[in-house]
Amino acid sequence: MTAKDVRRKKLLRTIGLHFSGVDTLKALGMYLLSVMGCLLLRSFDMHNDTSYVAMIFLLDVFLTAFWTDGYLLGIIAAVVGVFSVDYIFTYPFWHISFTLTGFPLTFLVMMTISILTATVTSRAKQMEQIRRDAEREKMYADLLRAVSHDIRTPLTGIVGATNVLLEQDGTLTQEQREQLLRSTNEDAQWLIRIVENLLSITRISSEEARVKKLPEPAEEVIESAVAKTHKHYPEVDIRVHLPDELMMVPMDPLLIEQVLVNLMENAVIHGETNHIDVSLREEGSCAVITVSDDGRGIPQHLLPKLFDGSARSDRSQDGKRSMGIGLSVCRTIVLAHGGVIRGDNKPEGGAVFTVTLPMKGESDED
Repeated sequence: MTAKDVRRKKLLRTIGLHFSGVDTLKALGMYLLSVMGCLLLRSFDMHNDTSYVAMIFLLDVFLTAFWTDGYLLGIIAAVVGVFSVDYIFTYPFWHISFTLTGFPLTFLVMMTISILTATVTSRAKQMEQIRRDAEREKMYADLLRAVSHDIRTPLTGIVGATNVLLEQDGTLTQEQREQLLRSTNEDAQWLIRIVENLLSITRISSEEARVKKLPEPAEEVIESAVAKTHKHYPEVDIRVHLPDELMMVPMDPLLIEQVLVNLMENAVIHGETNHIDVSLREEGSCAVITVSDDGRGIPQHLLPKLFDGSARSDRSQDGKRSMGIGLSVCRTIVLAHGGVIRGDNKPEGGAVFTVTLPMKGESDED
């Protein structure tokens, strides 16, 4: 597709004239169902009462506008529906009835109502899409601010430590050198994990991108995330609680694994805990994964903005890493899967994060 075609497609979408072949088939199918339904009802009606016909075709117009993109197909459905009511279901049947007294006014009123129904419905859908786009742009802006903060801190530490090693190496003890190298290594590893988060975001950030979901054994994804976390934090005791039966959950396993790794790292760094519990259970048609700890919990003032990229724990005030980007990435990934994530404090102390993923649904998610 050339750049000109892309611009033309965006223009048509903006003014509401864009629709696909699938939309056309939907509109045609709903129109044929309306016609056949009205014909079937008329065959059972001894008195030839067709008062219900206009309402059925108005419903057809509404559903066409609701289930297709843009204004055009809804307006076409309105015009075709009005002519169908006149030609097929108004006596004399199978004739245009403009000559009947009062019919032109009735025709114009029904045409106006049908077109307004199609336009208002399409406009409401368009406004909802605009709202979603604005929310997505705000989310990316929040992520950009969080990334800027999280990258600047470890880079400053790396530059400072290497400057000391280069300029004062002769005056440093072996213990001081090891401490500087250890600090540099930790900051470099933190940068690597930031890049992993950003790569996860880029997989779902494109306007046309869709998360590819296939049924995956949730137990294996959890165990892989636990193994990855335990590799970075071998001193942490991570306990996994799994159901007896295998649970197949539609997901992108790499993205969901990234969510679980982020939540466990968050518990270690900001919850200051050495004990983490990860559990999996089924609730209705959803899979529920919880990551809980017995640490210091989440400050109350951070709970309302926990996932918007602006959360900063008390540790981040003294140069430590923030929890902003990791939790923002978690929310973005879970929402892209059609799920829900929430975080709260446990009554007995510590924090708990709950990820709810639908076990049924579309194989691809926006």
